[in-house]
Amino acid sequence: MPIHNLGYRPWNGKRTSQYSRWWIIAETGIRIASNSKWIKRMMFFAWIPVLYWGLGFFFVGQAFDNATPMPDSQELTSLEEQLEEEFLPEFRRQSAARVLRNQFSNIASVGDLAEAIESNDAVESRRMIWSWLLMTFFRYPQGVLILVLVGTIAPALISRDIRSRAFLMYFSRPIGRLEYILGKLAIPAMFIIFVTTLPAIILYFFGIMMSPDTGVFWTTWDIPLRILAATVVLVLPTASMALMLSSLTQESRFASFAWFAVWTLGHGAWFAIVISQAIKLNDEPFSPLVMESEIVQRWGLLSLYHNLGNVQSWIFGFTPWEDAWPGGGVLLGLTLFSLFILFRRVSAPIRI
Repeated sequence: MPIHNLGYRPWNGKRTSQYSRWWIIAETGIRIASNSKWIKRMMFFAWIPVLYWGLGFFFVGQAFDNATPMPDSQELTSLEEQLEEEFLPEFRRQSAARVLRNQFSNIASVGDLAEAIESNDAVESRRMIWSWLLMTFFRYPQGVLILVLVGTIAPALISRDIRSRAFLMYFSRPIGRLEYILGKLAIPAMFIIFVTTLPAIILYFFGIMMSPDTGVFWTTWDIPLRILAATVVLVLPTASMALMLSSLTQESRFASFAWFAVWTLGHGAWFAIVISQAIKLNDEPFSPLVMESEIVQRWGLLSLYHNLGNVQSWIFGFTPWEDAWPGGGVLLGLTLFSLFILFRRVSAPIRI
């Protein structure tokens, strides 16, 4: 049976804009990853910590609203009422700060939080406590979860295209390297935003609703901007490195192993330095004396998790820039190096 009219033919369909082609790649990847039962379970468990941190915002709001008790005038004399109004709130603040220092000294920036509670400035105390809650939300439950989530999604994004020769299909269409890489980067980025940024914004507005008046918004307006900045710091190095590892092999399991190895070995080496320094100084691990020692600060650059935590702590206002910039430099260098390798690996089929 003969075939007629061979050759190029005009395209009569609807073309998408050049600036939105990357989203087609991202949308397809997000839809495919969302079909996994394990991804759905992780996304479900990712929102469970929101309940605990929401309780923290609730109790903070109640504590500030009921900072000054209402004594019973039938049982207390005027002098007792005056003493209670003046000294009881101060006693409660000092007690709360003492409990934080004694029981939660190993958690980052607890000392700054305790000082904020001891102060008599309710506006600054509320802002500091909210920032601390959101910082710990990014650093502890969501930080560990993102390690597993990105390690499950990202390793197959490019290695699968290399193995199946899908590059031939991508680059036979009006799609360039930039659109392809942006689309692939957006896949883990959207999952990270869904389990970190979105819950953090919801927690912030929950705190606003629990406040006595809307004026609290004008004293904490910078917190949503800090959430977005912490998200950028979290997304760029993690997504870039994960895609770089995926582009270096045709087997996604090798990329997944490399992803977890980088995080585990780096943090394990730093943790071993912390333990050895604690033994040397005859002090508890993660105490201020141990964490501020020169060797711990120097070897902390090996741990990507530690570097992310330091930079995010600076974004939320708990770490000075002098302590955060080395970790920020490591993250920036890792991002640029990962993108450089990624562009070269994606360009290889075009050069051939």
